[in-house]
Amino acid sequence: MSKNQIKNRIVEELRKAKEAGQITTKMVHEILEEAVSDVMGESKEGVAQLRLVVKDAVDAAMTGLKETGAGTKEFVEGAVEGAIAGARSHGEQTVEATWQEVWQLETRLAEERAQLAKDLREGLEGAKDAGETLSEDVKKWVGSAVVDVKLKSTQLLGLTKQTVKEAVKEAIESGQDVKETVTQIASDATEKALEEGRFTADRVEIIAEKVLSGAVEAAEEAGKETKKVVHGAFEGTQKGIISAIESVEDRTKEFAHKDLARTKEELEVIEELFLETTRKIAIRSGEVAKDVLTDLTDQAQKTTSALRQKAHNAAEKTADKVAGKLKEAGKDAVKATAKAAHAVAGEAKELGKKSVYVAKGAVSGMWKGAKDALTKEKKDQ
Repeated sequence: MSKNQIKNRIVEELRKAKEAGQITTKMVHEILEEAVSDVMGESKEGVAQLRLVVKDAVDAAMTGLKETGAGTKEFVEGAVEGAIAGARSHGEQTVEATWQEVWQLETRLAEERAQLAKDLREGLEGAKDAGETLSEDVKKWVGSAVVDVKLKSTQLLGLTKQTVKEAVKEAIESGQDVKETVTQIASDATEKALEEGRFTADRVEIIAEKVLSGAVEAAEEAGKETKKVVHGAFEGTQKGIISAIESVEDRTKEFAHKDLARTKEELEVIEELFLETTRKIAIRSGEVAKDVLTDLTDQAQKTTSALRQKAHNAAEKTADKVAGKLKEAGKDAVKATAKAAHAVAGEAKELGKKSVYVAKGAVSGMWKGAKDALTKEKKDQ
């Protein structure tokens, strides 16, 4: 639809609405919304043409309203809001379509992970079958190797929590160096699980929950050594996360700019998510574990923990790499970022002024309403 076509359409529809005595703010809003939405739907240029389309639509509305003698503040606002709503509706359709694609990809990813886990199990069973026909010594070596592979793939196989739980039970039963052993169990389990996939804050949260809850459940079911186990699990999980962060630091040089920016954001919330997870486990645990976990999280928030320091340092290094990537991309990218920041600041200031104006109007209205009510009350008396 050309500039003249959109103008003629809007002017004509406003004229008809006026002649039919149906021109209202809502009608003006709908006319502009539908016109802009239709134009954007037909356009192949998309966002590149959006500013011009909205400008032409609002210009046409002003012409149409003036010709019909309906150029009031309310109708002008309806036209502007309608044009923006039309642009937004087109964008919302695009966003919804993208969300559908994301959902389909997530579903596919879950299915492929399940298939990968199934394939791994089949492969491990095949290795065990091969060992059955060999000498006893070789059979044992094969069996040991299969177990080692499983230990490196507990998250994929869905065995992280149960593996930790069983290991902690054995540590409790041994009765020797319980805290230190549990610390190592939790650290190894956390690090290995995180190494199985891409480092994200969500994965840290999920894995920390499995490791901590598995250890706590083992202690509570055993009915002893709860304090030592909880302390060890808390410290070990932190150590495992720190080791994973160090691994991420080593690999960030391979990341693209967007990956670096995302990684920086993920690192900044790691400790917060870990402590939040710990508190959630505390709430559903018995009194002893609950008290210990609550004390540990409180202490961690009051002090500079090793996890916080490591995550902070890694985030800073990643931020430096982000800046480096931007510099490599050229000064134009930096200027664009600064320009965008300036625009946001300007918009925020403008919206702030408007918000204050609206708020003052509301307060003024409240006072006026109260004053009118008081005057009426006095008259009634």
